[in-house]
Amino acid sequence: MKPFYLLLAALLLPVFAHADIYKYVDENGHVTFTNTPMKGAQRIYVDSISVIPGPSSSKPRTKTAGTTAPRVSSPSPADFPKVDAATQKSRDSNRKQILLDELGSEKTALANAKQALADAENTRSAEEKANPQRYVERLGRLRDASVMHEKNVAALTNELNRLR
Repeated sequence: MKPFYLLLAALLLPVFAHADIYKYVDENGHVTFTNTPMKGAQRIYVDSISVIPGPSSSKPRTKTAGTTAPRVSSPSPADFPKVDAATQKSRDSNRKQILLDELGSEKTALANAKQALADAENTRSAEEKANPQRYVERLGRLRDASVMHEKNVAALTNELNRLR
């Protein structure tokens, strides 16, 4: 009976892998993660992870610089619900309208954020004159908000361009 358990353990051993991960920060602040202990590295606890190979394809997928990997479509199961073309077109139209509404809101928020930043750059409260760090922090928050809205506008514009 003992050989049976040894055989079972040998078969299941590759399914679960456990490795200690170490985080090392050098004098320049660069962070390195490794499985090899280093002097000054901090051990990070990691639960066992399942190592089960994914499905392999017949063609190797490679990505060349400047190109995007092709989308891989897998066939739907036979009992997967289907949507007729009219319903899908209606859903796409609704999606486009939602994105347009959101884009309008983000553009308004961006304009407001830029105006607030411009106003803040031209005025300081008495408290901020006494404590310049507060003024710098307030400008930083306003700049961050402006950048966030710019990124949102760009993302929504890209998404709308993909629909056309």
